[in-house]
Amino acid sequence: MDPAPTQYVDRDGSALAYQVFGDGPADLVHFFESFQHLDLQLTDPDMNHNYERVARYVRAAYFQRRGFGLSDQVQYVPTIEQQADDVLAVMDAVGMHRATLVGWFSTCGGVALAAARAPERVHALVLFCPIAEGCASGGELPAWTDEEARSFAENLRYSALHWGSGRSLEVLAPDLNTPFNRRLMAMLERSSATPAAMQSHVEWQLQSDIQEILKAVQVPTWVVYTPNYFAPKAAVQHAADLIPNSTLRALPPTPPGASIGQAALPMTDLLEEIVTGTIHSADSDRFLGTVLFTDVVSSTELLERVGDATYRQLRADHERSVRYAVETSGGRLMTVTGDGTLSVFDSPTRAVRCGERICRESESAGFSVRAGIHTGELERDAMNVTGLTVHIGARVGAAADPGQVLVSRTVRDLVAGSGLTFASRGERQLKGVSGTWELSAVTVAGDQPANLPAEDSMQTSMDRMVLQTARTAPGFVRAAVRLGNAVERRRAKNLKP
Repeated sequence: MDPAPTQYVDRDGSALAYQVFGDGPADLVHFFESFQHLDLQLTDPDMNHNYERVARYVRAAYFQRRGFGLSDQVQYVPTIEQQADDVLAVMDAVGMHRATLVGWFSTCGGVALAAARAPERVHALVLFCPIAEGCASGGELPAWTDEEARSFAENLRYSALHWGSGRSLEVLAPDLNTPFNRRLMAMLERSSATPAAMQSHVEWQLQSDIQEILKAVQVPTWVVYTPNYFAPKAAVQHAADLIPNSTLRALPPTPPGASIGQAALPMTDLLEEIVTGTIHSADSDRFLGTVLFTDVVSSTELLERVGDATYRQLRADHERSVRYAVETSGGRLMTVTGDGTLSVFDSPTRAVRCGERICRESESAGFSVRAGIHTGELERDAMNVTGLTVHIGARVGAAADPGQVLVSRTVRDLVAGSGLTFASRGERQLKGVSGTWELSAVTVAGDQPANLPAEDSMQTSMDRMVLQTARTAPGFVRAAVRLGNAVERRRAKNLKP
């Protein structure tokens, strides 16, 4: 998914940043936690996949609180009232009358207050790991042991003290604490807030008490808990108990070594269930598409002939030209592996023309590329695609000669009438794929064929008059048709013996 343009709404003289994805029939608002950054969220391929999933069935608005990420910096920690007002302000800016609101830990208070104040504007409320009372709020802590409260406060302060290093994963989500995730988290943290701002925010969070707000929520609410996260289950259960008729949902534990986006996938599934009323089906991740595989021919010999530096530059230039060719042809470059690429297209015709262009431009650059194309059912897998279609497409590409675009019979049949011409290369056995496959090489990848011969219209003057009347006075035509139908019914009745 391409990044959405960042938009801004004025809040007390400061710009609050938000982005909108999707155009589905329902509306969704995500109030981001401190480390969730509008632009950088998509750097995680699995998180990108989650965004794409959500964008298929809703129009989703994402924003961070004042002073964080792409929003203007402010010299204060926004109150819960200000945060609730910001939720509704974003909805107004986007044109959302009613939406499902999603809060994450410290933003749960803001979305809960928005729901309590304006229930007519909230379809449902989803709170991920809400904490009803801060451990330093001075009030009673019915859901915490003294040790849990002390440890929780220490962990939050530790993460703020080391803000920008990614070490917050050590205490917030230990199952995600891998080197790669720490690097990504560190970048998210550094781009979202300064250590001083985060420390002030943590102290505010530890003193917050939203128990009365939760009691006032009257909209359908789901409180979500994940094992092994930083929030004790009893504390999350207490928050759920305060909300009338709320539902507590425990998500499955995060698998060791999962990416940040993979960890959020169960939450994405739950949101789809809440908004659409149906559980996500694996079939919804399947679609018909065309795969284009390209591969540099005899890359080892090319490397030996031109040397490391020149070859590195050739590969970089080639990857850039492939990406440009694919994107300007309406496709999407999915992976670049070694000397090969995989792209996906909606249109097999565009895939064929793009493959021919890549081979032609590579020949001009002094090396050969082979291409293979197949159309079939694909399955989305984060930012990649999987399925038998992918394997067949790869085998078709491997069977191509240098500079050749080879296609399966499926592709050839689908592009009939497009102006493309082919020469049969006979039936082949593809490694690892049962049966034989008829393959064809592209011989002409020109433009659309000439228009059909022009002929005089068969319309009569009466036809043209009726058509014009239908455009300017459709009600009159409908009335005439109804009258004609009535006459025919009476005539048929009179003709009965």
